[in-house]
Amino acid sequence: PVYAAASGCLLAASIWVTVAIANAEDPVSRGVLLVNTRRTSDVVIAISAAALLYEVALSAVGLVYPLTTGRHTITASGLTIGAIAELTCALVGTGLGLLCARPVIVRSGVSTLAGIALVLAVLLTKALPPVSPMLRRMTGGSAAHTTLDDVLPFAGFAVLGAAALCGCGVLAHRLGRRRD
Repeated sequence: PVYAAASGCLLAASIWVTVAIANAEDPVSRGVLLVNTRRTSDVVIAISAAALLYEVALSAVGLVYPLTTGRHTITASGLTIGAIAELTCALVGTGLGLLCARPVIVRSGVSTLAGIALVLAVLLTKALPPVSPMLRRMTGGSAAHTTLDDVLPFAGFAVLGAAALCGCGVLAHRLGRRRD
């Protein structure tokens, strides 16, 4: 349960980090960057990679903090599940952040509202994989009795998270190319 809360928080933070990185430069600088890279997909990949680097650091904090505070029974498989869950939420959050950032959504207020709506939709829609089913599975059982066999479904959730990032990246690239 502790890592489920940390993963959900990382989902929201990863959207914010991605939007902040993508919107860090003004439109004129972005135009110069697009001309120099010659492929607009490289810019989307670079934004995703930079955001994921920040999110790995946030994930490390989310994994270590429960170990040092409170009374939580954490096993090696529980720690592995937590790491995979945080990776999955970081991947999905980065993809959603690309859809909320410039040039897809130009206004920062609309971008903020879209980010909040997407976080709520991803967390609260029961049938929408990978985040909601993963977090529900994490909070359903006892963390003290997790085994290695319990880790395998979470690897599938991580693969779905990577696919979500790729799909959102392609969609952001296509929509952003129209505006650049």
